Amino acid sequence: MEKKHPEYFIPALIGGALMGAVSATPFLNCLCCLWIVAGAAFSFYLMNRKTAFPLKSGDGLLVGALAGVIGSLVNALLGIPLSSVYLKINDMVLTSISRFMPEMPTAWKKLLQMNDQGADVTSMLLSLLLSSLFFAFFGALGGLVGYSLFKKEPQKEIKDETQIAENPGDSQSSL
Repeated sequence: MEKKHPEYFIPALIGGALMGAVSATPFLNCLCCLWIVAGAAFSFYLMNRKTAFPLKSGDGLLVGALAGVIGSLVNALLGIPLSSVYLKINDMVLTSISRFMPEMPTAWKKLLQMNDQGADVTSMLLSLLLSSLFFAFFGALGGLVGYSLFKKEPQKEIKDETQIAENPGDSQSSL
C-alpha cells in the first residue's frame, strides 16, 4: 500500500506570508500571537482542502511550524523598512509615559535618547533565530487548532444491518 503525503510547502508559504505580513504591521502586531496561530490554522485549512485523504494531527503540527518559520522570515524582512516607524512609536510611548512619572528609571532615559544607529549582524541573526523559534512554537499550536477545526472525518463504510433469519420457519413464539 502506498503512503500518502500531503503537500506542506505551498500552504505553509501562503499562511506564513500572511502571518508575517500582519505581524509586521504597526498596531496590528500588538496581537502577534493571534496572527501566528491564525496563519498556521489557515495553512492547515489550505492543505486540508487540497488533500483527498484525512490528515493527522502531526500534519497540522508540521505545516503550522513550517508556516511559523516562513512567517518569522517575512516578519524580519518587513521589519527592516518599518524599523524607523517602530522607533518613532516607541519614542512617542516613552515620552508620554515620562510625563506621568516624576523620575524615570535610568534604562528608560537611555531608551529615550536612542537613535536609529543600525543593528549589527550578530544581533539580527540572534533575533531572527529567537523569533523563528517563537513563531514555530505558536505556529505548531495554530496547526493543531486548524486540525481540530478543519479535519476531515474518515469515510465510514455503510454496513447493511438488516438481519435475515437463517431459517424462516424457525421462530420462537411463547404460546
